[in-house]
Amino acid sequence: MNAMTMAEALSMLAEAFNEPVEKLSPDVHRDQIEGWDSMGALLLIAELDERFGLALPADESRAMKKVGDALDFLRRHGVLAE
Repeated sequence: MNAMTMAEALSMLAEAFNEPVEKLSPDVHRDQIEGWDSMGALLLIAELDERFGLALPADESRAMKKVGDALDFLRRHGVLAE
């Protein structure tokens, strides 16, 4: 599995949350992203499972407070290049 770039990771998050990628950066808080609701979180969980075989536990998903937290999850699992 090749690691994805930051641009690819932000694009994946934008797609899951149905938001323009330009709106996303590591410092953007979850409450600033309308699409990061329960459905968006489920779409992200499904996308990570489908693309990478990664399980994102619901409690860890709920603990994510900003885009950077999601990016950190990807880094910890070797999906996002340093």
